[in-house]
Amino acid sequence: MRSNLLLQPLAVLSLLVFSAFSARSQTVITFDDLPNSTTGTFIADGYQGLNWTNFYESNSIIQSNVFGVSGYTYGMVSASNVAYNGFGNPAEIDSATNFNFLSAYFAGAWNSNLSIEVQGFRDTNLVYDETKVVSATNATLFTFNFLDIDRLYFNSYGGEPAFGGSSRFNFVMDNFMFEYIPEPSTFLLAALGGVSLVALLKRKRP
Repeated sequence: MRSNLLLQPLAVLSLLVFSAFSARSQTVITFDDLPNSTTGTFIADGYQGLNWTNFYESNSIIQSNVFGVSGYTYGMVSASNVAYNGFGNPAEIDSATNFNFLSAYFAGAWNSNLSIEVQGFRDTNLVYDETKVVSATNATLFTFNFLDIDRLYFNSYGGEPAFGGSSRFNFVMDNFMFEYIPEPSTFLLAALGGVSLVALLKRKRP
């Protein structure tokens, strides 16, 4: 009977920890809530709670009507906006709260077989590094599962022009999925509550 009493608080503790993990909610950033732009508008810090460096957004449908079909058209997953790295240069996403980068759709804006190196950092330490090769005529979903990071770094290079003209290294990104890491205090309070119950029951044992 006493052993059952001791197991009860441990079950409560497990439930609390599980609930804390379950509290994480995945967010899909479609960029479609941003203003429509033909030539590209800088994504400001604070959008969806993240900080953005050298990321722009553009309305793919309007842009294709004005400038013709490109990877901005094919890279669109949800109508109508997409994000891209300005001038084909490296771009970053960072956050004051650690997060998990789960997945995103990518395409080359102008080049097919464009390589996109994606690095994940935690406290300035490089913990993830993957390179994806993308098409300019098809949006591809890539799963990353970069866990507990605070910064993403994107660098694109290579490939060959898909629509004529010169080689350019812009990539198109849509439906960026991530989730924030719960605050450590959530787990700490749950653990302390469970330990206190166990300790109290042990003291009451004859």
